[in-house]
Amino acid sequence: MGRPIHDIVPRVSLHSVGWNREEILFFTRHGPFLAYFSRFRIDPTSNCSCGQEGTTLHYATECILTISWHLRKPAEHLQKIWFGRVAANQNSRSKIRALVRHIMNNQELFRLNYSII
Repeated sequence: MGRPIHDIVPRVSLHSVGWNREEILFFTRHGPFLAYFSRFRIDPTSNCSCGQEGTTLHYATECILTISWHLRKPAEHLQKIWFGRVAANQNSRSKIRALVRHIMNNQELFRLNYSII
């Protein structure tokens, strides 16, 4: 969990950042994401049913199964800054919450054996 969160919240504080469950799952890159499941061999592949790697950034910016909640995709060298800005923006966080709920409620759609192609 350490480095991705440190990039967003660089200082330790006694005050909570105020994230709910879905936001914690997204920003820690844990949870219902195939790249995470594959890393721990819970799922045999990290690929989404659309064919690309099922990372948090993929679902939030380019997966055709989550187009209703897309945010603008950052340039590769700006990804750390992008996560920080998304975490600071209430509208973006609202989209992230809805996105994670959608993935959690429809996990079978995102599995590679449930191909949409």
